[in-house]
Amino acid sequence: MSGLPFVRRAVGATITLALGGCFPSQTAPPAVPVAASPATARLVTPSGIVIDAYRMGWVGVKGTHRELDVPAFLAIPSIFLGRQWTPWLPIIGFAIRHPEGTILVDAGPAAGFSDPAYWACDKRTGFFYRKNLRFNLPADELLAPRLAALGITDDSVRAIVVTHFHADHIGGLEGRTDRRVITGAGNWPRHVGSFTCRFPASFAPETIPDAPFDTALVGGRALTRDGAVRVIPVPGHTPGHVGVVIEDGPTRILLAGDATFDLDQSARGGITGVATDKAAARATQRTLTALDRGNVLVLPAHDTTVFARMRAWRSPTTVPR
Repeated sequence: MSGLPFVRRAVGATITLALGGCFPSQTAPPAVPVAASPATARLVTPSGIVIDAYRMGWVGVKGTHRELDVPAFLAIPSIFLGRQWTPWLPIIGFAIRHPEGTILVDAGPAAGFSDPAYWACDKRTGFFYRKNLRFNLPADELLAPRLAALGITDDSVRAIVVTHFHADHIGGLEGRTDRRVITGAGNWPRHVGSFTCRFPASFAPETIPDAPFDTALVGGRALTRDGAVRVIPVPGHTPGHVGVVIEDGPTRILLAGDATFDLDQSARGGITGVATDKAAARATQRTLTALDRGNVLVLPAHDTTVFARMRAWRSPTTVPR
């Protein structure tokens, strides 16, 4: 019985949503800690594969968006009703420079996010973003200037992996949809929360099928002839959510997208409020924790520790068993 008032509030929120009603006042996210937070990091594997990480602005989400484990029909109302915001979280993209060419992992936000007209092509999803997410996007941190600063030209980009199609991961794809784009089955043509209406009708990314996700990090699709870079399913956050594995001798790195917000959340077993498959998300958190404790460098897309951990990383000298 103690849960009934919450259920009634959640159902009431759903009705309020349908009627276009008002929402509770919300506290603003705290000031962006620009000076205190690094914006880039680089890691070089034993054979010379270069992995650059770079911040593409900041996102603030509701606490119930960041972590909430309730039935799916309660999740969205709980996020709309949330009054507390998380601290600002970095939006992190990666460039993998392999001898065969550069592979990008996610494309970050678009400068137009601050304009309500940007979201007009998908009014329902755009409404969710405008009410429940906040963005701070310095112009010099978007994808194009980040790549230019790294000396990466569009011509040198041979593939772009999209972990999932939430807007803060795909804004920079506009104008680059002629590239080879790879994602997971279920991510395309759309999933809950995806914002794909700004892409041309001809856009058709490659998809990889579902497969088990465990500490072996096997399977998926190789993106290089030597198999050193692969895209694999990392399920739970969205249908078809993927990550990228880089393996070079004993070095194993997993670019984990939004499978978790950070490794402390994984260790707790907490899952994101917008996770579309709760059971898969919980299992993924257990696997991420096991990987992190087993000499795999796990790098989520909004983890404030990514840059420091990349700089401190020392590859194991033997292959993990």
